[in-house]
Amino acid sequence: MLPFRHAIISAAGFGSRLGMNSPKCLVQIGGYALIDYQLDLLQDIPDVRIVVGFKEEDVINHVRQKRPDAVFVRNPQFHCTSNSHSVWLASRHMKEPFLILDGDLLIKKSDFQTIMITEQSNKTWIGITSCKSEEPVYATVNEKNQITNFSFTDATAWEWCGIALVPPNIIGSNQKYVFEELKKILPTAAEKFTVYEIDTPRDYAIASDHISNLGYSLGSIG
Repeated sequence: MLPFRHAIISAAGFGSRLGMNSPKCLVQIGGYALIDYQLDLLQDIPDVRIVVGFKEEDVINHVRQKRPDAVFVRNPQFHCTSNSHSVWLASRHMKEPFLILDGDLLIKKSDFQTIMITEQSNKTWIGITSCKSEEPVYATVNEKNQITNFSFTDATAWEWCGIALVPPNIIGSNQKYVFEELKKILPTAAEKFTVYEIDTPRDYAIASDHISNLGYSLGSIG
């Protein structure tokens, strides 16, 4: 039995800090777009929804070659709305828990596969990773392995990594970041992932150096 049936990839933004004039989900690493790796992770999830905005037709055309049954949700106000608004657009009618996944992430495959088969994987959890990005959102984790706070300033060894399994009706249509919306459900179980977020040229360089260690067989994607 699948731990969850619904997944939302937030891929509407344009990634101005990366400077590639491309949706970040289409940035190529190791010969494949970021979203190809994510679709590989989600291949057994029946309902995959992708929020598009910047150069949306490029994203739609690319994904349809890999995942013809993907559902596309348009965010025409991507340039002036937050990522929580994008997630809200795709999740507002959902009645079941769903996975949130930022479109600019590279996730170690075995970490994701582990959470898919554990008995706790159908419960609410929030993903964290060891701090390595240039602008981390720090996560405070208690002795029960629960996240108790997010902060830009209170430094810890862990940061929010853009992936979570959440109950329906948690994410609102406001201008907050997703992690701010997740504060509503703290304390919540932490799941530790090896994740590389691609926000800046430095992030891209680090992820490129580590792509071979993330467990993907490139020939099997798509």
